[in-house]
Amino acid sequence: MNQISTLQEENTFFIDSVVDLLLTQKITNIKVLKLDSDQFHDNVIICTANSKVQMNAIIKNIRKNLRIDKFTYEGENSNWLLISLKGVLIQIFTEESREYYNIEDIYFDSETLYQYG
Repeated sequence: MNQISTLQEENTFFIDSVVDLLLTQKITNIKVLKLDSDQFHDNVIICTANSKVQMNAIIKNIRKNLRIDKFTYEGENSNWLLISLKGVLIQIFTEESREYYNIEDIYFDSETLYQYG
């Protein structure tokens, strides 16, 4: 197996782990997109939370369940939480803010790898 396919498998496993974490936290309407190679992130995950408390719990659960200590995030206690880790950008919205910002339009030409809900 060459290095590129090994990296792709690791990336797929990592994304699956993140999606599993989001599902166990009752995050809904999850969409995983593959971005063009010229982007800063390889993939983006867009999803919806029921509340800000639920959104903020994801930060703790990434550290605990995925065992990742160093990652960046913005928007704690807001309607739009951005988490950047290992080449994946996670965007968690409240339902109202996801409808308002309609962020999927920005990624109209990206390949959808996974959609749940």
